[in-house]
Amino acid sequence: MKDFRILPEFLQKALHRLGITTPTPIQAQAIEPALNGRDVLGTAQTGTGKTFAFLLPILTRMEKEEGGSALVLSPTRELAQQTYEALRDLVEKDPRFTAVLVIGGDNIDRQITKLAKRPRFIIATPGRVIDHMKRKTIDLSDVRYFVLDETDRMLDMGFRDDIQTIAYILPENGKQTLLFSATMPKEITSLAAQYLKDPVRVQIGSVTSTVDLVSQEIICLGVREKLPQLIHELKTRKGSILVFVRTKHGADRLAKQLKMYGIKANALHGDLRQNRRQQVMDSFRDGILPVLVATDVAARGIDVPHIGHVINYDLPQCPEDYIHRIGRTGRAGSVGCAVSFIAGDEDKWREISEVAQFSTPVKLVEKTIDPLPTPKFVAQEEGRGRSRGRLSGGHRREEERAEAPSRQENYKPRVILATDTLVVSSSKKQTPHKPRRQQPGRSSQTENRFGGHHVTRVGASKRALKKQRELAARKNKKESAKKGLKSLVKKAFSKLFGRKKKK
Repeated sequence: MKDFRILPEFLQKALHRLGITTPTPIQAQAIEPALNGRDVLGTAQTGTGKTFAFLLPILTRMEKEEGGSALVLSPTRELAQQTYEALRDLVEKDPRFTAVLVIGGDNIDRQITKLAKRPRFIIATPGRVIDHMKRKTIDLSDVRYFVLDETDRMLDMGFRDDIQTIAYILPENGKQTLLFSATMPKEITSLAAQYLKDPVRVQIGSVTSTVDLVSQEIICLGVREKLPQLIHELKTRKGSILVFVRTKHGADRLAKQLKMYGIKANALHGDLRQNRRQQVMDSFRDGILPVLVATDVAARGIDVPHIGHVINYDLPQCPEDYIHRIGRTGRAGSVGCAVSFIAGDEDKWREISEVAQFSTPVKLVEKTIDPLPTPKFVAQEEGRGRSRGRLSGGHRREEERAEAPSRQENYKPRVILATDTLVVSSSKKQTPHKPRRQQPGRSSQTENRFGGHHVTRVGASKRALKKQRELAARKNKKESAKKGLKSLVKKAFSKLFGRKKKK
């Protein structure tokens, strides 16, 4: 298929409105067999237009049919959101193609209301579909099109059992299955043999090679040199930059450190609420946020065409994830750059090199570590944690050593324990201290122990202090009760036996 003439007129107009005139290789080979009702097993690198490769034939066939729905499963919320937005761009507000987004972190009651209206498209993540199945709030008996998008990533995230549970309740006859993946491990082959019937195999490029338009660089450095080197890279490179780390905690920590040094950055990972994730993605997509720190979960869910650079602050655990990471740049024919920091994990880089099969040579760049700038105060953003970020261990120790003399000179103890001895410096003139008046019934042990100076004993436990307060409160209550009783008896006695006033 060389153009989109075989598609209905409303889709041709929509593609023309979006500025799409020529199909990508995966679209040219997958759309035509899908229009004929064949199952499709497609593999292509990220950013090659796989979303339209399954949306366009499904919309074409749905226009001619009455009833029936399509279920599209995606590994992450971001990828499901992008598929939903791509569908909205194609059909706009056409009432024939209603859709619902069923993802975690979103209001489930609102999803139940929309699912009750029997939409034609259900774009979801596997976990939330299982939740609706347990609640019996989703009906999949009328599904005629079953799409597995980024299947290898779903298997990596542990969704295999969920996929099997969902596929088990789908209709066996009259259902078309479209499976798309960026790589083709053995698990994908076995899954395709289980759910696809005589599929058309579509493969674009090598499933283990990196994108040709992405220049790749590596920098060998120490662990403590990673943060200064990252700040240098962020300040010398232009455009939107995506930084990958290994853990959610590492993403939050690195984003706070970058903010502390004057770089506008935010973290994106699975623990954020859906509205917060959407807010961060929108600001990054609109160019308001220049730096995004993300985990591997977001590697398949970020479809931003203007990402110019990808920095692997931490190398991925799985070598295949390296391909998906750097596939976030160099999309839609644009040129990108990927930089990887290698800090004592040369063996892991060797595994990546064996799996990735680099089509272009990887450039070794010398490290350029500038001194860290003066930290800036950053206001607290999400209502948790401290407003100041932490420094890395090496720089924190250096600052502590530099500030040690001044700290010793200006050091003033804030708390005096009951076991300490009060020492008064003789260099300053001391004003005569007037001993505190001793309360009746109170021991003068504290005053005598510290040379006549009254020092509050803070060595006692909280429980003892609380007990003292309770005893004092009880004593005051008893005394007030006695006074009240005495006054009441006195009034009654004077009323009964007192002298009567003469008229």
